Amino acid sequence: MARQGRSTGRTLVAAAALAVLGSAALTGSAWANIPSITATCSTVTVDLIKYDASAQNTVTVKINGETVVNLQPFGDSYHKDFPVAAHTAAEVAELVVYTSADPKGSGGGTGSWTATIPVCPTPSPSPSTVSPSPSPSPTTAAPAPSPSPTTAAPSPSPSRTSARPTPRPTTPAPRPSSTSPALAFTGGGSSAGPIAAAGAGVVVLGGGLLYLTRRRRAHRH
Repeated sequence: MARQGRSTGRTLVAAAALAVLGSAALTGSAWANIPSITATCSTVTVDLIKYDASAQNTVTVKINGETVVNLQPFGDSYHKDFPVAAHTAAEVAELVVYTSADPKGSGGGTGSWTATIPVCPTPSPSPSTVSPSPSPSPTTAAPAPSPSPTTAAPSPSPSRTSARPTPRPTTPAPRPSSTSPALAFTGGGSSAGPIAAAGAGVVVLGGGLLYLTRRRRAHRH
C-alpha cells in the first residue's frame, strides 16, 4: 500500500509539471513577437505582429542614420511605410524594438534589425521613332513668259532746218571826199572864240533893227 501511494504521488507531480510546461508552451506560441523590416529603393516597410498588448512595447526606425520614429509605443502590432528620398548610393534602414515581455530578446521580441535600401535603376530612354521626313514634292517650274514683240518706235525724221544765209560782210561806205577848198588858216586858234561871239552879236543887233523898222512902218499906216 505504501508503494502504491508513493507511485500515485509521483504521477500527480508529473502531471502538474506537464501542465506547467504546456501552459508555458501555449503562452509562448500566443505571443510569437514577429518583427520585420523590408526596403525597396523608394520605401521602407516595418511590420510588428503578435506582441503582448499588455506589455510595454516601443519601436524606433532610422533611415540612413536619420531617426524617423523614436521610441513610439505600440500595442500588439505595428505597421508603417516610410518614403525614401532619391539617392545615388545604397543606404541602410534600422529597426529597434523593445518589449517588456521579452526584455533580453531571447524570444525574438526585443532587438534591432537592418535592411539595405538599393538604388533605383535609371530608366533607359525609350527608343524614339524617327518619323521619315516627307519627300519634297516635285516642283514644276513655271514657264518663262515669252517676250512680247516690241514695236520699235519710228525715229523722228530730222526736221529740215532752213539754212540761214550767211551775212555778207558789210563794206563801209566811203566817206565823201570834201570838194570844197579847205578853209584858209587865219592865224592863231585862240581868236576863234571872240570872233564867233562878235558874229553872234551882229546877228542879234541886225534882228533888233529889223524889228524896230517894221514897227515904225506899222504905226505910219
